[in-house]
Amino acid sequence: MNVRTLLTPAFLSLAALLLLPMPGLAADAFPTGCVSCHTLDKAKGADHRLSTALAQWTAGKVDAGLLAKARASAPAGVALKGRHPSAGDSLEDIPNGCLDCHDSGSRKAPPFNQLLHLVHLTGGAENVFVSAFKGDCSHCHKLDARTGAWSMPSGPEQ
Repeated sequence: MNVRTLLTPAFLSLAALLLLPMPGLAADAFPTGCVSCHTLDKAKGADHRLSTALAQWTAGKVDAGLLAKARASAPAGVALKGRHPSAGDSLEDIPNGCLDCHDSGSRKAPPFNQLLHLVHLTGGAENVFVSAFKGDCSHCHKLDARTGAWSMPSGPEQ
């Protein structure tokens, strides 16, 4: 075996690693997680705020695809009818406020982690989080480079 045969795979592996996103090296474009993305985009005339979505859901106007994902992630025996109960107070601390009902052990609502992963990571090119944001986990989950611990920031809508 010559040196080229030995070094080529190592070089290709190193090059591939350098192409991966490196948390902590660049400014975080989404430092506040959910509320960094779910904003009012006046330039595009698009309102992605969760308060706007919640107002629609409370009025019984739930997108069929979202309702299907909510039903798929709901605990056994929970029948979702397509209307979210009033939860305006949860908007003061997103997503922590949502966890009052949507925690991982919830028996009355879809657990937050299951529902949000279905919403953000399925649907291929039709899903804007997959197509525009490449399903990048670090937009929502933040790595503490000192400890290796992951967290999700929470706060009020912007």
